Amino acid sequence: MKESDFIEQNKEKWKNFEENLIKKDATPREVSKLFVQITDDLSYARTFYNNRSVKLYLNGVAKLLFNDINKTKKNKWSVFSSFWKKDLPLEMYSARRPMLISFIVFWSCFALGVITSIYEPDFAETILGSGYIDMTNENIEQGDAMAVYKDEGAFGMFLRIFVNNARVDFLTFLSGIFMSIGTFFIMIFNGVMIGAFQYFFVTKGLFWESFLTIWTHGTLEISTIVISGGGGLTLGKGLLFPGTHSRFEAMKTSARSGLKIIMGVIPITFFAAFIESYLTRYTELPSFLRLAFILLSLSFVIIYFVWYPRRVFKTTSLLEEDAKEDLVYVKKTIFNPNKILSVAELFSESLRVFLKNIGRYALFLVPCSFIFAVLVATDDLGLFFTTDYYYLNYSFSDYFNYSELPASAIFLGVVFIFFLTFSTLYTQHKLISPEKNFKLKNSPFSYSVTSYLLSVPIFVGLIAIGSGWFVFLAFLLLPVFILMGVISANENISFFAAAGQTSGLLNKNWMKFIALMLAVAFLFYLFFSSANTILNTFFVKSVIVGALTSDESVSSSISTGISAFLICFTFLSCLMLISASCCVLYHTLKESHTAKDLLFRIKNISAKE
Repeated sequence: MKESDFIEQNKEKWKNFEENLIKKDATPREVSKLFVQITDDLSYARTFYNNRSVKLYLNGVAKLLFNDINKTKKNKWSVFSSFWKKDLPLEMYSARRPMLISFIVFWSCFALGVITSIYEPDFAETILGSGYIDMTNENIEQGDAMAVYKDEGAFGMFLRIFVNNARVDFLTFLSGIFMSIGTFFIMIFNGVMIGAFQYFFVTKGLFWESFLTIWTHGTLEISTIVISGGGGLTLGKGLLFPGTHSRFEAMKTSARSGLKIIMGVIPITFFAAFIESYLTRYTELPSFLRLAFILLSLSFVIIYFVWYPRRVFKTTSLLEEDAKEDLVYVKKTIFNPNKILSVAELFSESLRVFLKNIGRYALFLVPCSFIFAVLVATDDLGLFFTTDYYYLNYSFSDYFNYSELPASAIFLGVVFIFFLTFSTLYTQHKLISPEKNFKLKNSPFSYSVTSYLLSVPIFVGLIAIGSGWFVFLAFLLLPVFILMGVISANENISFFAAAGQTSGLLNKNWMKFIALMLAVAFLFYLFFSSANTILNTFFVKSVIVGALTSDESVSSSISTGISAFLICFTFLSCLMLISASCCVLYHTLKESHTAKDLLFRIKNISAKE
């Protein structure tokens, strides 16, 4: 039977299935009957139309029916156990192609590092740094080439290594958001560096000793980098290849998959740091014992991350096989201002609203950041940048150096007021009336701009004082000031009246507010770290600036301007996301405080009775 005939023959029945699923008023017997019929059709479609969209459609319907029949409430332990026994292995299997690409890229670059070191003896010093090479040569002369693993206390070394390696894992993953380019750069750099590092000991006649020492912990540590690279490529895949979904929906799905992978990597990174700090230092242990540990670690990685995911996939129900390709019932998300959201829901909704309107925000973010970058890069009078002209690293301390840069404080203060006012009014409008065009005259502009005209100078003034505690207080109060501005705009009240309402709305909800703001701050910390590492340090400064000019002063100006642009763009984006988060949070706080919607529904129930 042709696919078109098959669809024509059954479309009315499938339409009834959809109506019953949407209404959710079918009896258990009816749902069970629907399930049997739909799985029969699915089996037929899988046999004759395996690569066609009808199979994906039927698989989605069957999956929804299956979940409806088998609803069970999981306890926390079962969720934790299910993640390691089923969820993570299935994600690893689904990401097998990105994982393979990550594996090939890393080990190809490892080989490149070795080959380059063979033909260029000074390459190891170039990529590892002369300081590290000199220290290692001194250790070799003293008869203990691996002394670097013994020079520090075990606990302090463990904390330092774990934090650094976890940061690299997250950067490798998050860099995938730059269309996977960032992930490739980190994988290439790490592969070449480790290849050059290993070959350096070969040139010293210490291959076997270095192999046993480095790979005691390196087997797990390098595996986490490769797996994180696969997670980053999975993240980028949603943006590059959205398929039939919108890019936002595809990116959400791929980000969720990639996040599961990176969360599964962190415990392995923790254990690798523990091994490096507490076990690697015992280089006097028998060689066969250290080799056995390396093989045991390698066996664990292969079994859990390669063999076990395939086994779990094969034993998983037919209905979950194509879960990633479910094209059914992707409804347009509509914000419900009467629903009390959890911290996770608040963060997800804030991010959804921010990313959905990122195009409109970028119209202001990019030009403003560019203008500021030009002002910093060409600042001969020192109004925006006081550090020495040839110093390449423009940093956040320069961006907030208002005590010495009053012109920068005034310029950025005006910019902060504009961006906060616009993002508050625009976000609130899109939450309540997403289909209508935004018009400034129909918004509470005067209340909003007045609130920020009062609060932003306080923020800038505290930073301008220059004391560390005042700077800390400024950033501590900033989210509260933004929430006051949001309340002022929503309630059409003055800044001082909004300040009075803020404490009442946050009563018993302080932890939710703090957790949401910390999540936003952590997100932008990771974003800036990955963007600065990949786009600025590895790519722009090393490639673009070097290709454009060999003049040191011009190169310095370009690099400083790039750093200024990235910092300004990051902080202004952070302000806008905090504003969006406060707009979403406001409705949860309002409903929690007044229970207006709950009382309305109770009243309607009483009226019906």
